[in-house]
Formats: sequence, structure tokens, C-alpha cells
Amino acid sequence: MAFSVASALSTRVLRGAALAAVAAVSVTAFGAGSASAAGSQSAKSAKAVTCTTAETKVTVQKLQRPINHLLITAKNTSKKTCYAYNYAYLRFHDDAQSPAQVWKDTKPQAVVTLKPGQSAYASVQTSSAADDSNDGYYTSKLGLYFSRGDGNGSAGREVVVNLPGGKTYVNDPYVTYWQNNVDDAVNYG
Repeated sequence: MAFSVASALSTRVLRGAALAAVAAVSVTAFGAGSASAAGSQSAKSAKAVTCTTAETKVTVQKLQRPINHLLITAKNTSKKTCYAYNYAYLRFHDDAQSPAQVWKDTKPQAVVTLKPGQSAYASVQTSSAADDSNDGYYTSKLGLYFSRGDGNGSAGREVVVNLPGGKTYVNDPYVTYWQNNVDDAVNYG
């Protein structure tokens, strides 16, 4: 008799444990479903956007090396993550017919993603070190637009920044793709 009582108790304990486990799984699954729905709602409200001049502060500094180069820094000042797609469209003066050309071989493996407070970087060659022509011009301002994600045109409004050191000589300028660190922007070739 003792054996059958122990066996019955053991079976009841196992059934109770199994029911408790099923209940726990059900509660966990229900809770996880609610968390996912809530998570996707907050993900939608915090969805990353294309970086524009409204989400960033753009600064320009002159580089000592390589010569005839500027470093553009775009810092995300918004509360949302933004994508710095492709490269900046640059305009060095009001009469510029087209943006600076891009160094195609500087394209990063992934889109530069800027969380709030992070920066993207681009290097600009304003003229060749061997430039001995008189085809260039001097300017003290730089206009910048961000690129749309599809690469077809600009996103947002232009920002115009003063170039460091006053006037800069420009002739056949080139710009790198946006990079997520200064070294990649400056050491491109």
C-alpha cells in the first residue's frame, strides 16, 4: 500500500508541476506578445530618419594634411537616430553648376547610422596639390545638402557654413562618402 500511495502522490505532483509549467508558458507567451506589441509601437515612434540639416549641426575645419582638404563633421543633435546616406552635396558658391564630385572608392560597407550625439565625417579636396591652372576661384562659404536614401537628390534644406581661415581656393573639388570615423574620412586613398 505504501508503494501505491507514494506512486499516487508522485503522479499528482508531476501533474501539478506540468499544469504549473503550462500556465507559466501561457502567461509568458501572453506577456511576451504584449511586450512585442508595445516594443513595436515604441520602435515606430523612434524610427530612424534620413539625416538633414534639421537633425544635425554641420561644422567644417581645415586639415593640415593632406593639403587643400577640409573635414566636414555632421553631429546628430536630434533625439532620433538618423542615416547619413551616400555623400553630401556641396556647393562652394552661388554660381556653382553642380555639386562636388564624389570619390567612388570611399563608399562604406553600410550606411552611416548616427544615434543622438554621434557624428559623421567627410573629407573634401578643394583642389589638387598639383593644380597650376587659373580655372579655380576663391570662396568663403560652403553650402551643404544631405542625400536622400535612394540617392536621387537632396533631403531637407541647405546649410551654409563659413569656411575656416576666410577664403579657400576651389578648383575641381571632390568629397568622400560619409564615414563613421575621422580616420576613414581623411585616409581614403
